[in-house]
Amino acid sequence: MRHENICSVDPIGCKDIDDALHCKVLPNGNYEVGVHIADVTHFVRPNSEIDREAARRCTTVYLVEKRTDMLPGLLTENLCSIRGGVERLTFSVIWEIDSKTFKAVKTDYRKTVIRSRAALDYYTA
Repeated sequence: MRHENICSVDPIGCKDIDDALHCKVLPNGNYEVGVHIADVTHFVRPNSEIDREAARRCTTVYLVEKRTDMLPGLLTENLCSIRGGVERLTFSVIWEIDSKTFKAVKTDYRKTVIRSRAALDYYTA
């Protein structure tokens, strides 16, 4: 999905950009909406030490002045972070949305490669 107009929207200074989205009008008038989540499985193999440690931590914990990451920063802030202009591996959910009822008429799940056009902050978006 490198050709799609995909971007992420996160707080200013966010380094672990793990999701992005796109929306476009289809030739039939419906909308295509996609949500793309960073795919760490290329780097984290099942039952590896990193996988076991991530399972123990279960999530990234955000405190006022500190955070404890579920995965190493090399993965979350570099190799898997969905930065603007860089190709990344993702899991994507693509919906076709009826333009009149706004109900999903089709849902597709895929492993994808995306190239985010921009990593936007909330204000810019």
